Amino acid sequence: MISRTTAYRATVALIWALALWHSWTSRGLFVDGANFLVHVVRQEDFFDFYDPRRYAMVAGQIPVMIAVTLGNLDLHLLARLLSLGLFGLPTLFYTLALHRAKDDAVLLAIVIAAIGLVFMTTSFFIVGEYNTLYAVVILMGVRLATADRLSVADGLVLALLALFAIRIYETMIYLGPLLCLIILWKVWRAPHRPVVATALHLLAAAFAIRGMTVAIYSVTHPHQPAHLEEVWLWAINFWQNLQFDLSLAATVTVVVWGLIRPADLARNRPYAWAGIFLALLALSPLLALTDGLVRPLAKSQYVARTVSGLIIATMVVVCVAWRTVPPLRLPVFDSLRRPEASQRFLTFAFVMLLAGTPADLQLTQSWANYLDAIRASVQLREGVIPVEETPLARPPYSLFVEDWVLSTQSVVLRDKPTDGVLAPARAYEGQWVPFPPEELPNMGRFRWRD
Repeated sequence: MISRTTAYRATVALIWALALWHSWTSRGLFVDGANFLVHVVRQEDFFDFYDPRRYAMVAGQIPVMIAVTLGNLDLHLLARLLSLGLFGLPTLFYTLALHRAKDDAVLLAIVIAAIGLVFMTTSFFIVGEYNTLYAVVILMGVRLATADRLSVADGLVLALLALFAIRIYETMIYLGPLLCLIILWKVWRAPHRPVVATALHLLAAAFAIRGMTVAIYSVTHPHQPAHLEEVWLWAINFWQNLQFDLSLAATVTVVVWGLIRPADLARNRPYAWAGIFLALLALSPLLALTDGLVRPLAKSQYVARTVSGLIIATMVVVCVAWRTVPPLRLPVFDSLRRPEASQRFLTFAFVMLLAGTPADLQLTQSWANYLDAIRASVQLREGVIPVEETPLARPPYSLFVEDWVLSTQSVVLRDKPTDGVLAPARAYEGQWVPFPPEELPNMGRFRWRD
């Protein structure tokens, strides 16, 4: 079994190592990320086109904007810095949550499980602001759970986090009220209510509700109505994400077993059954050697983001319930208060994180190969190049292709004016693209440098 200190340090080291590797391979260019980068370099300013998500957009673009402001013209470096901003933001919040939870094995296990079950399985689409919101909510949940009194420091941090969460993502429509209720509950149960600390907590609760109202407005007045409808339809297809499915199956096995037979959490049996799913998760990259679509897929991670918000909400409730004073006399909590049970629970969460790493590395390397294939394709000839005439039309590269952004990605990866530009598949003609492949945006002196 792993100790709290080892689990904390190893998790922090792993998630930051992955964030740096993802940034080095320019994973932020996946889908919308390439479009973001084109707009940033063309206007040499932040690209924050959608007000309900403005704060996360701006924060994630800070590293690339610093480089653009300093006069850097290398699109390769800028793509890496955009990726660093996008990955660094949620990784920072998860790190702070881990630090706050490091002295409690159960809380630490829940935070690690959030990273392994949600972040690792849905963050290939890192430009999605939900990645940042879920990390912020977990951090707020852990701070609320571990605060034994109302303090100015906690109130200030909660207020700032809630202020930031106002304009991040639409799932604040239910996460906002949840956080507000927990904050008000903590204030109501506090034995002492210092004026400044109480005011800051109430301000955080107000910001959480404000985040809900912004989310409601974004749903009732969507930026793209058709896209919103697609999101609701995709939400029920979360099962298409193999990494998420296996992680969730392992988690549900342990949770349900613990609720039915709490004493078994101090034994190996529930974790052995859950370990079957984790072993399959660790071995899942081998499915890439086959021709089937049952494998870790980058685009499948997108569809699991909605149900992930419900999982994050549940984790926050469990965190607060776990640290309730006086403690809840639930059989499963009584069992987890035994050191041998809490250590096994923590070990399970850490193993789940490790089991998800091979698939993440395999997808990231496949993405790097995909970018190399685009680079090679645009260097074939000048002018518009039909994607059907390149290796990108065939697996494994086709698994990363999104027709609407294909031309944008190829423009970013050109290193000279004579390079070509990829056109979407013929079947996609007539649908929306940021710009026609025949009308390239003026990228000025910005060029991709290997």
